[in-house]
Amino acid sequence: MKLSFHIIVPRYEDEQQFKQLLSFLLEHKDCVDEIAFFTDYWHHGYFPLEDFSKRCEILEDRMVRLREHGFTNVGINVLDTLGHLPEAWDWLPKLPYQAAMSPDGVLSKSSFCPNSNEYRAYIATKYTLVAKAKPAIIWVEDDIRMHSLGVPFACFCAECVRIYNHNHQTALTREQLVSELNSLDGGIARTRWVEQNVRTIERLLELIEESVHTVDSRIELGLMTLALGLTTYAGSDFKRWFKALKAVKARPGNGFYDDNQPFDFVKKIHEVNRQVAHYPDFVQDIQYELENFPFQRLKKSIHITMLECTVSIMSGVNGIAVDALKQEEGELEEYHALMRGFSKNIPLWTAMDEIAGKYKNAGLYPALSASFEAKRSVVNGKWFENPAGESGLNAYVLSEIGIPLTMDGSSACATILTGNLPEGYTTDELIIMLSGGVLLDGRALQILTEKGLGAYCGVSIEQIYDNGIYERLTDDPLNGEHQGEERDARTAVFNGLGYILKPLHEEVRILSRLISYTKVDLGPTTSIYENTLGGRVAVQGYAPWDNIHSEVKRTQIMQICDWLSYGRLPVIIDSCIKVVPFLKQSPDESSWLLMLMNASFDDTEAFVAKLRYSENKGPVFELLADGSSIELPDSVYRISAEEIHISIDNINGWRSRFFYQR
Repeated sequence: MKLSFHIIVPRYEDEQQFKQLLSFLLEHKDCVDEIAFFTDYWHHGYFPLEDFSKRCEILEDRMVRLREHGFTNVGINVLDTLGHLPEAWDWLPKLPYQAAMSPDGVLSKSSFCPNSNEYRAYIATKYTLVAKAKPAIIWVEDDIRMHSLGVPFACFCAECVRIYNHNHQTALTREQLVSELNSLDGGIARTRWVEQNVRTIERLLELIEESVHTVDSRIELGLMTLALGLTTYAGSDFKRWFKALKAVKARPGNGFYDDNQPFDFVKKIHEVNRQVAHYPDFVQDIQYELENFPFQRLKKSIHITMLECTVSIMSGVNGIAVDALKQEEGELEEYHALMRGFSKNIPLWTAMDEIAGKYKNAGLYPALSASFEAKRSVVNGKWFENPAGESGLNAYVLSEIGIPLTMDGSSACATILTGNLPEGYTTDELIIMLSGGVLLDGRALQILTEKGLGAYCGVSIEQIYDNGIYERLTDDPLNGEHQGEERDARTAVFNGLGYILKPLHEEVRILSRLISYTKVDLGPTTSIYENTLGGRVAVQGYAPWDNIHSEVKRTQIMQICDWLSYGRLPVIIDSCIKVVPFLKQSPDESSWLLMLMNASFDDTEAFVAKLRYSENKGPVFELLADGSSIELPDSVYRISAEEIHISIDNINGWRSRFFYQR
């Protein structure tokens, strides 16, 4: 478990500022394991090499002096490789080489095309200069991408179109290529284009690795990646990219910059976990990026900051990359409290990593294919619109009602398919999913039906309503004590839909019916079905991701998820409280670490957490905030043949508790 501090230019470029930084770091040396200096202040891609060389001389001096004071693990974070976004482009030198080009021919003002020979020569020299400054580490930032480069999607310059034509024996113009990518029948072209994006990034990373390791093969390389939930337009082939860079360090990215909506950091944690699940095994140093860009101390409370870091360790990281010190020149007095927070929590984080660092998360898997953009259909002539962001993250709301999630399909107890995300999978892949447990919404059911897989789901879509409807739970035993109760998600207000489901088999069970505001029974809207593959499929046809925070709906969804996982939902919380479970398990499920986070400002009061199917009959421990552990008394937990029941007296608002078996 390590803490890495990423330092922006104004904190070190001026001698006086560097001395202040050095004094600050020395005061908190107990929690500084690694330091990386950013090369740039702006996000503009071009830095004239003559000026950049002078920056590298300063960086070399700063690293030498840090080593003299005992900071041995010191490196450089190259902020701009391609350039992130148009920033200060009207003050800085214009891009001298081919800029990234959008599908309609618009040029980025600050980001390069990765494929031009002139740019490749420039960036090879830039990384050579960085390597010659003698860093132990070089981090490559997340501007190595093919979207959001000052143009939404790139790159369609003459060279990139030429590469496409050369690879596929075509003679398309940019306009013709874009038209084909947008066409209903353009699936082959889209697959080829995404593969070109994968290879473009791969070639750039190969060039960076060669440039660095030609100077010094001992320099460790690290790569920051982007969340798949943003887009998979570049293929998100992390295994190929880390291999190309020979990177042994990773920094999964996504944004959580302030605590105005504190639960958003849980969504970030899920996206981090999804990236980690795609990393190759040889990447062992994985650091969570903590930031409050643009580095305003009051954007995040220290309490939420520490909780965010704690939860991140449950997502598969074993380090924290701190990118949170102020960007302006001046004293760092206001950050001593933040550093004390790190120091206080290190024992807990270290213990968490020691207990379950190699374990995988357990729960339901909200499926999102890295090939989604390559495979999805285009029916409206608009491929360049990123629909994954609209439906791919919907299921994260299940965390709020206590459903454990994992972003690793190999360790999941069931799969969630939302919106049009089934389009990212082949028929064979979907059949494998449908042979286990699958939770669907109405749109996902439509797509599976179009793919000829509707019979395995048990129902089809009969009609869709967008307002004036609510659901009423049936007398099915799965609804328990809530039979006959109702839920109104106010679909007209929240843009939700209600799907009427038509059962295709007698064995289909109906759990909810759709009712109009005028009390007309419109038909079934929630179903479960055990198909001929041996799989279990549940369809939630009525606003499945909105306004599910009542005891009625929470209980029904919990029962559905447990049924889908054949009674193996790994954590069940028996009360209507907003506790988010994060569970990491050993491969045989005998050893585990459970974090229960109260995501409410209210205390939970007493409740019971049930863990399923642990083979370990030994004692249960509670991990305390100071990193120590206590064995729970027999009166607090009970182990049966299939469950462990842990009685918890309380978790305070926005606090957490930890339990484990080894």
